[in-house]
Amino acid sequence: MLRKLLSDAAIYGLAAQLPRLAGVITLPLLTQYLTSADYGVAGVVIAYNSALGMLQSLGLVVVLGNLFSKFPLRYKWAWRQINGFLSVWSFFYGIVMGAIIYWIVPPEADAYRLQIAVLHALPIMLFASTEIQAMHYHLLSQRPLPIGIRAFVIGCVGVSMNVYTIAYLQLGFMGWFYANFLGALAGFLINAYHIYLKQGFWPIFNFKWHRIKSSLKMSLPVIPHNFSSFLMDTSDRLVLDMLQVPIPKIGLYNVASSLGSHFLMATHAIVQASSPYYMRYFGKEASQESALQARRLTFILQAFFLVITFVCCLWVKEIFVVLIRNKELQQAYPLAIVILMAYNYRPMYMAVTSLLVYRDQASKLWKISAVGGLGNVVLNFIFIPLFGYKAAAFTTFVALMYMGFGGYFLPDYKKVKQVDYYPLYWMGLTVATFALAYNLVELALAYKAFITVMVLGVAAIAAFQLRNS
Repeated sequence: MLRKLLSDAAIYGLAAQLPRLAGVITLPLLTQYLTSADYGVAGVVIAYNSALGMLQSLGLVVVLGNLFSKFPLRYKWAWRQINGFLSVWSFFYGIVMGAIIYWIVPPEADAYRLQIAVLHALPIMLFASTEIQAMHYHLLSQRPLPIGIRAFVIGCVGVSMNVYTIAYLQLGFMGWFYANFLGALAGFLINAYHIYLKQGFWPIFNFKWHRIKSSLKMSLPVIPHNFSSFLMDTSDRLVLDMLQVPIPKIGLYNVASSLGSHFLMATHAIVQASSPYYMRYFGKEASQESALQARRLTFILQAFFLVITFVCCLWVKEIFVVLIRNKELQQAYPLAIVILMAYNYRPMYMAVTSLLVYRDQASKLWKISAVGGLGNVVLNFIFIPLFGYKAAAFTTFVALMYMGFGGYFLPDYKKVKQVDYYPLYWMGLTVATFALAYNLVELALAYKAFITVMVLGVAAIAAFQLRNS
């Protein structure tokens, strides 16, 4: 199991992370031509775009997963009808979304309102429904190679266009928007080839309304759960904008948050590769053996996340100096520690939400994700006026800890759980690791090197023993 998981994760992740690594390497070049205002404009637009994008799928990805697992020989016809409905919905929703983006563009980008709105509306109108179907087909059928190829191509297009538009043409924040659009176009062409030409998943526009209504009845309650990812990852920049925090300050926060986003995307490969295993363990009739296997997988992932984030945070000051050739932007490194360590919530969160979904308790997910996300927004409105923009990082950490571990105390989870995941232990270990990293970041390089060797050495020994057990 573990070997297959790592193999799939390598395919999901390596193809996506090679161009992302190239993007990181180009940061010293790009940051010479970017300011905190550029990062601020991009952060605000992306925050609103992410919020609006949460409604695009209407939560129907849950229906796609259920149809695939319950009707492996007959799901295709239903998927094509859902794709037809989503294609129509996305076209009109993209128009509305473009109008809203046009309205919220910050004054610093006033001259580019129309271009920004169009570049964000078109991918929703034309590409999004195809991406949803292609991604979930390849993921659920455990075909990581097409996903990896697509991620690699999008990454290469994005990195090359960033260099061309930001460093050569010196377009500032607009360079990111042009690069993102062209990457989305490239991804659509690859998805269309695999899902339409090879698999024949052409959308059925003459869909059966009774099927769509029954699907929406299942999917709409999941929207608050899906919306939580925005509330956690990008709503802080939206709140900063609403509280009229200066755009350069939002830019500094966005720089710190971008490092957390790089880690989140890097570990997304592991999450993708893990999903079919949770489906296999929790999709079966409840058995003690499958429950123990799911817990073992979760504990391995949680330990892996803690080790990687601790080492990264220990060296984050040096990472900023090397990658960001801009003294103003380098000031953001302490916030990067808070945001990076917060993402340790993922493995435990994935385990509890997967169990609830496969035990037909998906309607209860809002108690974990929506409550955590709304709590993050409320805390931002309370503490940002008191302590400034840096408070947003700490409120995000608190909210993500709730999302990762709070679900284990819900009555709905306790009714279906079979084994104990020791959530208080793991949460305490996460908070302690964060405190340690935050206080050790200013150590001399020799001490950091010694600590890094010790931590990685212990982790290597544990992994070797695990493999042989």
